Amino acid sequence: MRQSRILECLIGAVLAASIFAASQPAQAQSRFSPAIKVGDSIVTRYELDQRTRFLSLLGAPGDPRNLAREQLINEAVQLSAASDAGIETSAEEIEAGMEEFAGRANLTAEEFVAALGQNGVDSETFRDFIGAGVAWRSFVRQTLGETAQEIPRDLVRRTLAQTGTEGGLRVLVSEILLPATTPETAAASRARAAQISALTSEEAFSAAARELSVAASSASGGALNWVALDTLPDMIQPVIAGLTPGQISRPIELENAIGVFLLRKVERVDPGATNDLAVDYALFITDGTPGAAERVAQEVDVCDDLYGIARGLPEERLVRDLQPLGALPADIRAEVTQLDQNEVSTRIIRNGAPAVLMLCERKPARESSVDLEIVGNRLLNTRLGTMAADRLADLRANTIITDIAN
Repeated sequence: MRQSRILECLIGAVLAASIFAASQPAQAQSRFSPAIKVGDSIVTRYELDQRTRFLSLLGAPGDPRNLAREQLINEAVQLSAASDAGIETSAEEIEAGMEEFAGRANLTAEEFVAALGQNGVDSETFRDFIGAGVAWRSFVRQTLGETAQEIPRDLVRRTLAQTGTEGGLRVLVSEILLPATTPETAAASRARAAQISALTSEEAFSAAARELSVAASSASGGALNWVALDTLPDMIQPVIAGLTPGQISRPIELENAIGVFLLRKVERVDPGATNDLAVDYALFITDGTPGAAERVAQEVDVCDDLYGIARGLPEERLVRDLQPLGALPADIRAEVTQLDQNEVSTRIIRNGAPAVLMLCERKPARESSVDLEIVGNRLLNTRLGTMAADRLADLRANTIITDIAN
């Protein structure tokens, strides 16, 4: 009885055993007979049945059987790649992964396994699920980590400069993005997003992300790294701000997508020195002849080049200034937020003539206390997740997959 209550705490509800009756193989067939051949590996009927039950208990949306099939195929591909790379996972690593997974529901691995056993899921099913994930993460770190870490320091600083984040709240969020490129796909995604919003556990959300999300983060179950709350898009920020840890958002209509978000954790970062973002910019006002702004834009590579263009002209034709972002004229502020260093815009008008606006540099008005490693790690994890998803897609495309079972 205690184990049943534990599982209810974990997943919110346990589906009746009769749900799975239709998925059981005929008694005349061995439960260990092959179901899917993935390269040189075999997925048995028993493994497929067990994973289906496991995912159903977690409340995964959609068809648990189809999700189980996709997961087991991916894991066979991942384990093969890890083996070819000479990667072996230790029992200690798997045990730690099991404890971490169970800990998301405030359970020990032993309690989690016991609760699963009460509902017909073997401990090896859980262990295999965790083991495949551990092996794949090791493979990704070993084969892709060095390339992913080649993030220029100026990109880290530019990312920080564009957010201007200091202190305040930061959040750990998981995401699921569903396609909405046509009216038909949007309607289907809205219905699916409503089901996802009703999920009751992080595990179920993660499983749904792996199966359904079109975001690069799907490979990691939708998990994103720490991000400052005030840097999230305007349509997402208030929704996330209204969640409590463990809560899943309502569906959010985005551009060509419908998003559902899970808040995993939130913490307050102590603000250091105020970072009132300062902008160093140059604005050259042309003589108004057709195409003048475009010609000037083609001739300059850095802000100092504009001094040569303005030589001999009235001083007011070239403005070079350093101002806090909030103190800039509205039209210049709107343009520089879209520019990288040494990029230009020709959309500004002064005295009835087109002007050339160049962003020279963004920098904090005072010394920043933000840990650049946090920003760098966010970029690294995003890049690594994308590379891992691409590598898995390539590996799977080059693997012969055959359904053996009828």
